[in-house]
Amino acid sequence: MEKGNQKKTKAVMSIVRTHDVMNRFLEIELGKYGSNPPRFAVMNALLLHDGKMTPTEISKWIFRAKHTVTSMLKALENIGYIKRAGNENDRRSVDIVVTKKGWKATDNMLQNAEEISKKVLSSLDEKEIDALLDILKKIRKHLLIQLSAPQITPRNEKNRKT
Repeated sequence: MEKGNQKKTKAVMSIVRTHDVMNRFLEIELGKYGSNPPRFAVMNALLLHDGKMTPTEISKWIFRAKHTVTSMLKALENIGYIKRAGNENDRRSVDIVVTKKGWKATDNMLQNAEEISKKVLSSLDEKEIDALLDILKKIRKHLLIQLSAPQITPRNEKNRKT
């Protein structure tokens, strides 16, 4: 393996490990407030979309399977943070709408997120945080393009007889 490729592989593996550590940290910290990373992700998605999305939109936004999102939505509905409402544009679909209780919980969640963010990034100065945000945005944008690109069949499978 070339030295440049080794460095890239090391960087990707470092990102994966950091993700794992971050996720565990968030499980512990959000658990203190009665939440968890998946619930936080769903509520954050709804917050960013003015409190209303379809389950399919939520699934795509948080990169989770529809059945996984369905179970998360049931849990959030059971505690009164969201409700289902008919979709104005498509009678076959429903919208997930944040309730008053959900908005209040989201406000609390955002305050908690600020505290958690201070803990997570306290080892970085403002310039490093700005650089980190730029790098993460660049990687995310690149990966989203990769995810939306048509899948190309590898050459060795292209000519294989089935």
